[in-house]
Amino acid sequence: MRYIIIGLIIISSLSCSKEENKDFTFQIGEDFVGTTTKAYFIDTLTVKATTFQFDSLVVSDANRLLIGAYNDPVFGKISSKSFVQLRNTVYDIEVDAVYDSIALILIPDRYFYNDTIPIQQFKVFNVLDDIEPDEEDYNYYNTANFNYDIVPIGIKDFYATPNKSDSLDIKINDDYGLTLFNKLKDNDINNSDDFLDDYKGVLIAANNDTNTTVLGFSANSFIRLYYTVDDNDDESEEKKIDFTFNLSNTFNQISSDKTGTYFENIVDQETLLPSTETDNSFFIQAGTGIVTRFDIPHLKTLNDISFQGVVVDAKLKFSLKEHMYSDNLYTRDSIQVYIIDNKSNVLTNLNYDDTTPIMSSIEDHNPEFDTDVYVIDIKSFIDIKQSETYEEYFLAIYPQNFNNSVDRYIFNGNGAPDDLQIKLELTYATYE
Repeated sequence: MRYIIIGLIIISSLSCSKEENKDFTFQIGEDFVGTTTKAYFIDTLTVKATTFQFDSLVVSDANRLLIGAYNDPVFGKISSKSFVQLRNTVYDIEVDAVYDSIALILIPDRYFYNDTIPIQQFKVFNVLDDIEPDEEDYNYYNTANFNYDIVPIGIKDFYATPNKSDSLDIKINDDYGLTLFNKLKDNDINNSDDFLDDYKGVLIAANNDTNTTVLGFSANSFIRLYYTVDDNDDESEEKKIDFTFNLSNTFNQISSDKTGTYFENIVDQETLLPSTETDNSFFIQAGTGIVTRFDIPHLKTLNDISFQGVVVDAKLKFSLKEHMYSDNLYTRDSIQVYIIDNKSNVLTNLNYDDTTPIMSSIEDHNPEFDTDVYVIDIKSFIDIKQSETYEEYFLAIYPQNFNNSVDRYIFNGNGAPDDLQIKLELTYATYE
């Protein structure tokens, strides 16, 4: 029995056509002389794209400090601040040491989002509560909050230069620094518990009213205490102590003011926004938890096709919306794919047979509409969906750096030009 691959494409879009299915008869090459097969172009399946928002995101063990704010015309006011616990190491300071100054040293990791040209402002606050994770599962979430003194201990106005290696130094006031210095010098703090009793941590936040960008900094940033010690030649030796960050108790609090946006009425992660209600668009935004869900409700009908065949390839294609990304509001090539249930709980990655996670890729750039077309291999998902047990499963897409960035995506939904609509392309194999 000869195995013939035929180019059967099943195109499914949000605007489902009423046109009758069409049959085309043709011959397949010299190797199949005398063999006739048919290609069926079917547009009766539907791909439904909706947007939802996770109730919260796990942001434990931060590998990036994400600090800043900006006003997005689609997603609202975005802000991110970092709660940082200092590592509770005790230091010995010489008896004749003299305090000099103290500063927060932030090391850029080259991440930025939105406009870096205007002057930015960061503030540093003293945290008053013990920074501790959620008692139920020992995780930090992007919605977690701790009390802090509203009077800042440091303020810095600066021009952002994320692509340079220069650190951002924020001077901390001398009352804070001198008190810490004297407690260490006088041995009032002589163990890690004493240290954390007096110094819970710091909060680093942007000025939400004036800032225009969100910046990334290395978790290897630190607070540096400067002091001097006189040597035997009556000269002063400059010394320093670096207070590194305890990454187990450091996290980013990422939030958005959704007033006046499409997402204003989302009350929980089960609230779904069809693209027909959001200007024919569907969305992703990292950090704030906005996600796209795909529903392909009629996959069972694939078994009703009149010829005998199996799906050997399945590609889901969708496109970025025109003029909705730029050098400042950029997008990435790869988006990860997940399987979720009907309550929008993530169950697992969508994987290839060898358990390798499936990632999207950009198939081509559409010059007419100046936009990119993403493609995802969902063959394994179709196999799952065609099982009775898993009918209530759906796909969700969001980037890998979902919990430590604010990257955003706006895609074409219903009503887009034909070349930019969501398409499900299936390739069948039939037996002669």
